[in-house]
Amino acid sequence: MIEKLKNAIFNISDFEYLNFYQNSEGIKFIYYDVIVQGNKNSILVFYDAEEMGVFNKLRFINKKNSFEKFYKISDALNYMKYLSKVTNDIRYETYHYFIYKLKQAEINNRNISFGFGGNYPNYSRENLSIRCDISDINIKENKVKFNFVVTFDKDYKCKLWFYPEKPVWDEGKECPETEVDKIIEYILNLKVDNYNDIPLKES
Repeated sequence: MIEKLKNAIFNISDFEYLNFYQNSEGIKFIYYDVIVQGNKNSILVFYDAEEMGVFNKLRFINKKNSFEKFYKISDALNYMKYLSKVTNDIRYETYHYFIYKLKQAEINNRNISFGFGGNYPNYSRENLSIRCDISDINIKENKVKFNFVVTFDKDYKCKLWFYPEKPVWDEGKECPETEVDKIIEYILNLKVDNYNDIPLKES
């Protein structure tokens, strides 16, 4: 595993400053603030601001909510590249943290769409928001009859709207909170199963 991972490192085409440390026990390198540690049996991938060689200190991401263990090099490198977006783009950082907090709060879903969107006249690559449509939702194993649309911007803000399971064009209730932790708390405190019972005005 160690030698195979070392060979794979040299084939990462966008890895401009290749530095790694290897001994008989394993190999370690940092890819755009993402730490990769391989040993004979597995590969650990995570972000940790306390590690030497990590330059950016992130607001939401830490070792606990970024840590993954892999047994295939390809899986580890795919996650490494994804996590490098998380560590270098506020939109991805907030998205990753939101998805992590959903799982922690036992807010589960079967369907999610991921994309980008923006509003005219600010429709440019730099101003695009990540947008996720989330449906078929269970909150602590209780099926609810509403969906989420959530967007992530470059200012750490997260905006969430509630929609009926089959919305028409003019339906939607905007969550008053814009921070991930407060949004999750708001969802959990709703204690309703139906869209119509959500105590917000339609926007």
